[in-house]
Amino acid sequence: MRVAVVGLGWVAREVWLPRLVKHPDFDVVAVVEPRPEAVERAGALVAGARVYAGHEELGRGEADLVFVLTPNYTHGALAGHFLRQGLAVFLEKPTGTDFGHLRLLEDAARDGGGRLLLSTAARHRSDVGELARLVADGALGTPRLAELSWVRSRGIPGSDWFARRETAGGGVLVDLGWHVIDVLHHLWGASGVRHATALPFCDFLTREGWGADWHAGGAALANADVEDQLTALVATERYGMYLRFAWASHETVDRTRLVLHGTEGTAELTTTFGFSPRRVAEPTLTLRREGGERRVPLPPAGVGDEYDLQLDALADELDRPDATGRALREAREALVVVEACYRATSADWTAPETNS
Repeated sequence: MRVAVVGLGWVAREVWLPRLVKHPDFDVVAVVEPRPEAVERAGALVAGARVYAGHEELGRGEADLVFVLTPNYTHGALAGHFLRQGLAVFLEKPTGTDFGHLRLLEDAARDGGGRLLLSTAARHRSDVGELARLVADGALGTPRLAELSWVRSRGIPGSDWFARRETAGGGVLVDLGWHVIDVLHHLWGASGVRHATALPFCDFLTREGWGADWHAGGAALANADVEDQLTALVATERYGMYLRFAWASHETVDRTRLVLHGTEGTAELTTTFGFSPRRVAEPTLTLRREGGERRVPLPPAGVGDEYDLQLDALADELDRPDATGRALREAREALVVVEACYRATSADWTAPETNS
């Protein structure tokens, strides 16, 4: 399958391009990047591929699948452009920073016939797969409460656009929270939001020394207007959510926890999502029922394996006739939770559109 990659920032150079060039199902034939220094940094990864400075230079028949890996605020316009050309589009999260972006994608896919796929790599993690097995086997019973957290020790993203609402759509909730909320919806299904209350803080963005050392860039961002920590309680029609996300903290390691409480049992997964070198020593999955507990064995997994696994499944996903509709529905479901939390943070937050 011929692939064009739009955007050569960190997620392209470090996550997707190395995997695409090695994968037997994909041939990277073109890249789109206006910054010559970014093309140079990508180096051998784009050797032999045609290089364009603007997305409109990419011809309609040059690729079968376009990976859009650009800053959040560009996702709607760029993905919409290629969907209108009838191309398949793989879109990095978040799918859109407001509901208007999702409508744009829906209209473009309908008018042009292109298919939309979303970056949902966390679902493909082997430890998440074992948690999904417990849910599918009925070990937890009816969903009651999900405690979800992803707290980094020092992990502020290196690109300045992450720290501005105008370009990122939000802070840590959009960056880390989207992944975890998507995993919950994958496990338990989405549920309509009734009410949310949330507290955002920005304690580390303007201080030196709290940046992600695997995501090089400026750490002290004086013009930041997004949160670097957020805690929220969300009531939905079927279950509750306790959320805590942080780009930086006083923890010694980066820790991701998914604790699912049901009528028949509780499952707790403690692991580390993402690429941080400050990882928990050993991921664990524990099932507690009727006063007893047992450790659930987890298969061995390498850092980033979930991205390879999503690529392995991509061709089958593209063949699904409902691929675009499902992608847009899942994006709306995640955005509803994100929007509800932001609306609850302060009186001056103006949501692009409610879900009513």
